[in-house]
Amino acid sequence: MAPETAPGTDESPVTPNTLEVRFTGGMLALNRFLMTLQNKRMPVAGFTLGRDGDGMRATVLLDCPPEMARRYTMLLSNLEDVQEAIPTEETLEVVLFKPKGDGWRDAADRHGVAAHENGGTVVASGEPEDVEGWLSGLEDEIEDLVRLGPAARPGNGGK
Repeated sequence: MAPETAPGTDESPVTPNTLEVRFTGGMLALNRFLMTLQNKRMPVAGFTLGRDGDGMRATVLLDCPPEMARRYTMLLSNLEDVQEAIPTEETLEVVLFKPKGDGWRDAADRHGVAAHENGGTVVASGEPEDVEGWLSGLEDEIEDLVRLGPAARPGNGGK
C-alpha cells in the first residue's frame, strides 16, 4: 500500500497495517471484539468479517505506524475469544459485478487484477489499490457491483 501522511500531520507517512484475527464465540464475541476496537480508539481504516470452519475471521486495517500496530495486535491477541491475531503482509480484495461490455478485460490486465467471467458475472481479485484503480475506470461498464472488501490472504502472516 502506498504510504499516506498521518492525519493532522505533514511529516511522517503512515502505511496501513493489516491484521488477521481469528476468534470463536459467535455474535457475543464479535460484539466484545468491536467494542474493544472502539473503546481503545484503534485507528481502524477497514474491517472485513468472514466465517470459516474454525469460527470467525476478521481482517483489520489499522492506519497507524508499525510499532503502534504491534501493540494493538498484542492487545487483541490477549482477548478472551481471540484464538490468534497476527500481522499479514498481503491483502486481497474480491469483487463481483455484472458487466455491460467487454472493456473490463483489457483494463484488468493493465491494473494487475485477475478477472474472469462466469455465467455473466465477472469475478475479480487483486491488491486493494489495484482493484480500486481498475473499478474507477469502469464506472460506465458496471451494472451491478458487490465488493467483498480487503481480506488477509490465509496463512501468509507471521507463521
